[in-house]
Amino acid sequence: MRSLYTAATGMTAQQMRIDNIANNLSNSSTNGYKKTRATFEDLVYQTVPVGSTSIINQRPSALEMGTGTRMVATVRNFQTGDLSYTGNEYDLAIGGRGFFSLQDANGLQRFTRDGRFLRNVNGELVTPAGLSLNPSIQVPPDATRVVIGEDGAVQVEFEGETELVTVGQIQLVDFQNPAGLRAVGGNMYVATPESGQQQFMDPNQGFVNIQQAFVESSNVDIAEELISMIVAQRSFELTSKVVETSDQMLQTVNSMKR
Repeated sequence: MRSLYTAATGMTAQQMRIDNIANNLSNSSTNGYKKTRATFEDLVYQTVPVGSTSIINQRPSALEMGTGTRMVATVRNFQTGDLSYTGNEYDLAIGGRGFFSLQDANGLQRFTRDGRFLRNVNGELVTPAGLSLNPSIQVPPDATRVVIGEDGAVQVEFEGETELVTVGQIQLVDFQNPAGLRAVGGNMYVATPESGQQQFMDPNQGFVNIQQAFVESSNVDIAEELISMIVAQRSFELTSKVVETSDQMLQTVNSMKR
């Protein structure tokens, strides 16, 4: 029966939706994590003939039978999460649009909203995984204080001196379509043809907004995710009920044949 296969697609889609919700909830405490939302589309329709061809052509609408649904994409929401004060001078949070540009050991570019940075043995600012900022920022070993402005300028203070010395500029990048970025784990993304090429944000135009000693929290709304999970669970139960009803109808037909 058509209803068995149609309902099965609904069960599969709702299961994948619940999997997506589970991933959001599990990352609710992940710094810089951006929640995703599952999107669906209906499958192909079959036009069922009714009466003669001439009658069909005169009908205001055709008799179409749908074949179910499927999940086609997960759309990432890049709304800024809450900023939490840490007091660590190497923790950075982006107050608006943009991403930190990173470079791994192989020279590949990665992008992230997670601004937890450390100073390695060479004085470079790197992520906990060891990826360095691009372009690289190197803090002198004898610097007593590091000041990072909202425009991304990195300045240091030396013992016995009153003036700050600029040692680098943190360069933020943005994309025409951030939702097209591909997540690769580790709070990082890579550019894709859908996201477009990176665009450097000009601090002189006020496009850079970096907050020192803050980190950006996840933008997952736990209450919203729990409500979505309840809705998905109810939809799964309803489609499974359709499967059960279709099975009972088949049992009735089979018993009539006897």
